[in-house]
Amino acid sequence: MIYIMGTIAAGKTSLAKILAKDLQAPVYYEDIENNGLILNMLEKFYSSGKKSRQTNGAMLQIAFLTFRYQQLRQAITQQNAIMDSSLESDFVMASQLHDHGEISEADFNVYVTLSQEMQANVNGTPWNGLPDLVIYLTIDPDHAINEIQKRGREMESIKREPGLVDYYRVHHAYEKWANGYPPALLLTIDREKYDYVKNQKDQDIVLDLIETKLKDIGKLPPQTLEKIKQKRK
Repeated sequence: MIYIMGTIAAGKTSLAKILAKDLQAPVYYEDIENNGLILNMLEKFYSSGKKSRQTNGAMLQIAFLTFRYQQLRQAITQQNAIMDSSLESDFVMASQLHDHGEISEADFNVYVTLSQEMQANVNGTPWNGLPDLVIYLTIDPDHAINEIQKRGREMESIKREPGLVDYYRVHHAYEKWANGYPPALLLTIDREKYDYVKNQKDQDIVLDLIETKLKDIGKLPPQTLEKIKQKRK
């Protein structure tokens, strides 16, 4: 199991696509555009600024949580499944909303309890509850906000709702998470150093870092790694 973690627009989905193609591994995306459950809640969440975020924050995170749990139940049965979202990333975002007053204490308590029950339900055979590898993408907050605006989603526009800038600045929440994450292997990739989307050399470096780490922990046979590298040449 491979988790890709990082702030909004850090490049998680792009890396998941690239890595899955290289490894020929199963991959699970957040896929907002094609999931009515999440898309409807996002539209409500963004509809009226701070007020709608406070009203719909908890239900939005429960919608995300439900979708990610459904994906996780399938992913735990597969080798080196790649997830660009997870129960872990959902908890970081929910905590951020709670800290910013956009999820109340009572609602957050319900969310945490539900999240823990979901996690407990998939722990054990065939999965111990922790990913084999976590790829943590760091990115400059302003760079991330620019990437969000490039997506062209009207509901995410900071011109329409300037208050969204504070919501998008979640890097501190992810830094706090990374510093306290339990004993799963964490590989940090600096998005300001490696542009694996547009730069082929950077992409090859990042793939080598990830796949060598998978080999070192026994999740990718050395012969398979060599074949993958040869195919990229």
